[in-house]
Amino acid sequence: MTSAVLPASMQASAARLVAVVDRSTPMQGAIELVVRNEIVAAEVKPGQFFQIAVGAPHSLLRRPYSVAWTDERKGQFGFIFNVVGLGSGWLSERKPGDYLDLLGPLGRGFDLEGDRPAFCVAGGIGVAVFPGVVAALMERGRRVTVLLGARSVSQLLPNDRFEPANVQLATDDGSAGYRGSVVDLVAPNADAEILVCGPTPMLKALINRTARYEIPLSNIQVALETPMGCGLGTCLGCAAPSVGGGYLLTCQQGPCVRADRLDWTRLTDAFHG
Repeated sequence: MTSAVLPASMQASAARLVAVVDRSTPMQGAIELVVRNEIVAAEVKPGQFFQIAVGAPHSLLRRPYSVAWTDERKGQFGFIFNVVGLGSGWLSERKPGDYLDLLGPLGRGFDLEGDRPAFCVAGGIGVAVFPGVVAALMERGRRVTVLLGARSVSQLLPNDRFEPANVQLATDDGSAGYRGSVVDLVAPNADAEILVCGPTPMLKALINRTARYEIPLSNIQVALETPMGCGLGTCLGCAAPSVGGGYLLTCQQGPCVRADRLDWTRLTDAFHG
């Protein structure tokens, strides 16, 4: 009996082990795990995600986590996440010397090509996807502004993670930068390209604000945080409403999609953490 061979198009999505090389707390309530696998690190595109197997009790499904950044030279990449349940709790306890079972990289990342000024807008743990995105934009010679929002200064990722981009801050309690929503920092600029990740209410607020500024939806790329089961387009658990009726699968056609492809009137806040 011969062993099955994956088609070339699916080989990058095969499960493989990566070694944990570092664990830290980059901001209050968040864990950063750095893992190493030279082959995998070379495949990741900014905005893609992995399905990670967890060993917590009663946790049968893998958990989706976006890649925060990659260092192809060192063969390393990182994940930044909050602890919200059994799966993320188990993951947060991994330490150097442990191994993780990853499926991926999966999905479509951000489209980073072009020469327009780019604004990266992050709300809460939505910031986790942006260190690598900002670095990739800067490598392409694009002018980048990073707008970071959180409840308090302790929950903001340090500015030096985005150097040399221009960073502007917003906090709900006014402990750093502007007091209020990070969406309020978005200024009128019809030529700008906006890349955004955060909770659905924040995304909707940004869409409403940019509409007032007549910024085309096609200029906005959204990293969706929808519930996921398989991450491969089989379970249909990550469906997001698309324009004209019907749905798109976040794990296949996203998680990074142009805002003009989504039906914002039907998009609900269903992220389960």
